[in-house]
Amino acid sequence: MIVLKNNALVIILVILFAGISAHQVYERYFADDEPRFEWPEKIEIDCQPDVEEFSCDSYLRTSSTPVKTLMHPENNELWIAELDGKISSWDGETLEEIGNVSQIISRCHNEQGLLGFEFTFDFNISNEILLAYTGDSDCDGPADMSNVIVSSVEILDNKMAMSTLVELRTIEKKNRNHNGGNLHSMGNGTYLWSIGDGGSSGDPYDNGQNLHSPLGTIQYFSYHNKTIEPVLENYGNETDYVLHHGLRNPWKFDVDNVGRLWIADVGQYCYEEVNVVDLFDQSNFGWSTREGMHLYDPSDDCTSPPSPLDDSNLTDPIAEYPHYGGNCSIIGGHWMDKGPESLIDSYVYGDFCTGSIWKIIESNEGWKSVFVTNVGTYITGFGQGMNDELLIFSWTGEIYNLY
Repeated sequence: MIVLKNNALVIILVILFAGISAHQVYERYFADDEPRFEWPEKIEIDCQPDVEEFSCDSYLRTSSTPVKTLMHPENNELWIAELDGKISSWDGETLEEIGNVSQIISRCHNEQGLLGFEFTFDFNISNEILLAYTGDSDCDGPADMSNVIVSSVEILDNKMAMSTLVELRTIEKKNRNHNGGNLHSMGNGTYLWSIGDGGSSGDPYDNGQNLHSPLGTIQYFSYHNKTIEPVLENYGNETDYVLHHGLRNPWKFDVDNVGRLWIADVGQYCYEEVNVVDLFDQSNFGWSTREGMHLYDPSDDCTSPPSPLDDSNLTDPIAEYPHYGGNCSIIGGHWMDKGPESLIDSYVYGDFCTGSIWKIIESNEGWKSVFVTNVGTYITGFGQGMNDELLIFSWTGEIYNLY
């Protein structure tokens, strides 16, 4: 079949010649679309804090959207992963390409690509890193060919040796969006991996509330000798990978210095949320029964008050914010044990569309979200620089230092 730009014509042609329903066509080819969300124009907007306390400098320029920075465990180098598949090292003067996995990833959708990476716990022996990405697929083909994958690859002579790449775990998805993809090393040979609910809008397959689905979860696994295994032993099957569930699109998360897990979960049409639990307190965060602190209703005009949590099996977020004033998508998030003094001992997060940044602090009344500043640029993530700087990742490739 030839896929044309006119979606209606495509549906008609496929119905006529393939003998399937319009609903089936939509699910296979167009269900990635979010009916009430439009991606903004991808233009460079400089980081310009609107609060005098803060300033922004350009730290580094990448060729595509930066998604993660990590300090090399042995060398004084900052490694940067980009959505288009590139990983580079930065020694403060020279940006050097370590490798590029663009040939094995899909970039059919803005949310696809190289999503995360981690140095293995025993990197000084194994010389391996772990990669999380969306697997290669035909952009003109069905949306249900959109897997998320974790692989290992060796670093030889400071270059990624692609011949050593091993696919460790593949999760099948129905749509191209909601991939999650953050990887986090626990420092003992175990790792966390976030996965979205499978995509489309409204969780049409009810993955969020299906404990036995890997979608909409934080996965917990060990890695050794080119093999990953679940750490938990609750079911004796694939469900043992699931540490937390009930999530929509946990694009970013972090673990603080006392073992709390902070998850910024991207909302549907109305509310963005921040969840925090003790790392190993297995939790159900409520999607798609709830969005933020509200019952989820796809027809909601986003004015309904928070609804009481009447299910003891669900965990509500500690903070939420609505889609007012141009806000559209939460970008987590970084626990601040270093960086600007006014942000120490807080969780910092932002909004993709507006560039607003908040911090969550602990007060006598519990957790409290406080506005920090608006930087104006399209925020896609936060990181830590070579000298403990707070880095802001821009959609268009710029990395800024907020101080």
